Amino acid sequence: MKKNPYCFWHRKNIAAAMLCAMLFLTAGCGAGSTAAPQTAAADSVSSAENGFSEMAVSDMNSPAEEAPSKISVSASERKLIRNVNMDVETDQFDTLITSVTERITSLGGYTEQSDISGQRTNRNNEPIPRHACIVARIPADMLDTFMDTVEQGANVTNKTESTQDVTLQYSDVESRKKSLTIEQERIWELLEKADSLESILSLEERLSDIRYELESLESQLRLYDNQVNYSTVSLNISEVTSFTPTAPETIGQRIKTGFSESLHSVSLFAVNLFILLISASPIWAPVLIIVVLILLICKRKRWKKHMIEKAASALPDTQEDKEQSTEL
Repeated sequence: MKKNPYCFWHRKNIAAAMLCAMLFLTAGCGAGSTAAPQTAAADSVSSAENGFSEMAVSDMNSPAEEAPSKISVSASERKLIRNVNMDVETDQFDTLITSVTERITSLGGYTEQSDISGQRTNRNNEPIPRHACIVARIPADMLDTFMDTVEQGANVTNKTESTQDVTLQYSDVESRKKSLTIEQERIWELLEKADSLESILSLEERLSDIRYELESLESQLRLYDNQVNYSTVSLNISEVTSFTPTAPETIGQRIKTGFSESLHSVSLFAVNLFILLISASPIWAPVLIIVVLILLICKRKRWKKHMIEKAASALPDTQEDKEQSTEL
C-alpha cells in the first residue's frame, strides 16, 4: 500500500510546533527564575510603601471607629474641670489669710498665685482697706471642704462655679495616641525587614513625625489630668469694717446703721478739723498775733484820746469855779 505524502507532511508540522512550544515554556521559566533576585529590593520597597499606606488609612479610621465606645462612660469616669471664683470680705484680714493658706496646704493643694496689699493710710491718716487675690489649686475631691472653710471665716458676697466636661476630648486624644503607638510598632517591624535605603529613610521620617505627635498628645493628656485632678479657686478677699448685708435690713437695723454712720462722720469731721487747725498753725498764728497787736494799739490810742478829751473838758469847769470863788 502506498503512503499519502500530504498526511506525512502534516504530521511533521504538528510535531515541530509542539517542540517549539515546549522550548518557549522552558525559556520563560528560566527567565522568571533569573529575574527574581533582581526585583527583590523593589518588592520590599513596594511592600513597605503599601504597608505604610495601609497603616495610614487604618490610623485615620481608628479614632472614628473607637469614638462611639468612649462616649458611653459612667459618671465616675468623666473628666470634669471645676473652676470657682469667690468674692469675700472680712474684718479680720490677717487671720483669714493665715487660715486660708494653712488650709490649702493641709488639703494637699498649692498656691498658684498670690497678691496681697500691705497696710497703708491715706492723707487723713485713715487706714486704707487691704485686698488680696489668691489663686489656689485644690484636689477635686477636697474642693467642697475648702469652700466651706472660706465661707465659715468670711462673708461671701459673690460665688461663681463652672464645670467643663472634657471626657470626649480626652477620649479623642487617647484614641489618637493609641493608634499612633500601633502604627509606630508596625513601622518598627517594617524597618527591621527593609533592605533598601529609600524605604529605610521613608520609614524613619514617618517615625520622627509619630514621635513628635505622641509627645504633643502626652502633653495634652498631662494638662487635662492636672486640670481635672486639681480644681482652680480664685479668692478675692477685701478688708472691711462692716459687712455687706446679705439679706434685706429691717427699719430698726437701717436706723441703727444710719445713726452709727452719722455719728462716725461727725466725730471724723471734728478730728479732721482739729488736725487741720493744728497743722495750719504756722500760717494763721502769726496773722492772729499781728491782728491782736493791731487791735491793742488801736484800743490804746482810743483810750489815750478819750483821756485827753476828758481832761480838756474838765479844765474849763475848774477855771470858772475859781472865778466864781474870787468874786465871792
